[in-house]
Amino acid sequence: MNKEFVRVSEKLGEAFTLPSWMYTDPEVLKIEKQEIFTKTWQYVGHISQLRKPGDYFTTEVGDRPIILTHSQDGEIRAFYNVCTHRAAKLVEGEGNKAVFSCPYHAWTFRTDGSLLRAPNMSGSENFDYQDFCLKTIQLEIVHSFIFVNLDLEAPSMTLQFPNLFKHVEKYDLSKLRRVRVKETICRSNWKVGIDNYLECDHCSIVHKTLVSKLDMTQYEMEMHEYYSYQGTPLKGKTADFGLGEGGRYYWLYPNTWFSFDPGPANLSIHQSIPIDHKTTKYVYTTFFMHDEMTKEEQELLAMDDLVRKEDLDICEIVQKGLETGAYSQGRFSLTENLVHQFQLLLQRDLENVLPFPAIDPTTPR
Repeated sequence: MNKEFVRVSEKLGEAFTLPSWMYTDPEVLKIEKQEIFTKTWQYVGHISQLRKPGDYFTTEVGDRPIILTHSQDGEIRAFYNVCTHRAAKLVEGEGNKAVFSCPYHAWTFRTDGSLLRAPNMSGSENFDYQDFCLKTIQLEIVHSFIFVNLDLEAPSMTLQFPNLFKHVEKYDLSKLRRVRVKETICRSNWKVGIDNYLECDHCSIVHKTLVSKLDMTQYEMEMHEYYSYQGTPLKGKTADFGLGEGGRYYWLYPNTWFSFDPGPANLSIHQSIPIDHKTTKYVYTTFFMHDEMTKEEQELLAMDDLVRKEDLDICEIVQKGLETGAYSQGRFSLTENLVHQFQLLLQRDLENVLPFPAIDPTTPR
């Protein structure tokens, strides 16, 4: 790591960006996974995936396997997908089960995480079933979207993301229907995609087709402590436009964004999931208000695919530039305040374990 750089200043007008080694050093990603991804709220699904008692699905958060369940008592819960006997993975995929049975030694667990049977433990001294329940993960549901946080001491979603989705909550987002999940590999660091999403200076250059439909003179941004909002209406609409009558985009720290795009009522959830320090998996989950897609919705998906391809291409170009050694740090324009916010949050969460320069107490902040 090159320590010769300037830390990101809290004053936008004088701030340099994060140094290039933050995007190219594999050791940084190891630290980010430990210090950020295991301590932040991560989107994992929608309540429509857990309609009935016994419904479950599996996923990973911060490289940890987890299970989401609709327990028999009606509660939605999250657990590590790890048997408490010998650490085997309990279950794959999704479905409906009355109990989870470990494929290794047949320990079984109820859908509320409690241990039901441990057939090979007969006669063991001081063996208490209560000591071997599945390990619980903190879970919250916000407007029908399921989030988890691996840090049991983390502040709640309500505290960290107050008034989230305030522009669209009147549309009852629980009625959304998940119609497509698409994964794409981008040959860039996970942060490059976030930097790109949090500014629209590139939109008229990179996304000409999309921008031609929007009234960019009404483009607005809002910044909150752990999330931000960008939005603008279609041409001919006002700032209080309805669902689908413009674009409304919410970014949640660190790596998730919710996009309500122009067109039929819709939502696309984007997740930037690091594979290694220069490879990212983008997961796009698209929702409409009904299961059967119309022609207009198919056209919207095609437009979304175009915009994502444009962003992916530019992110891969940026990553190549970061790796040349010719670039160390950039500067923020005054319109890149949301990118600046993201990088300040990263610096705050990592400065105790990475070699950021100390704050000079004589420098005005």
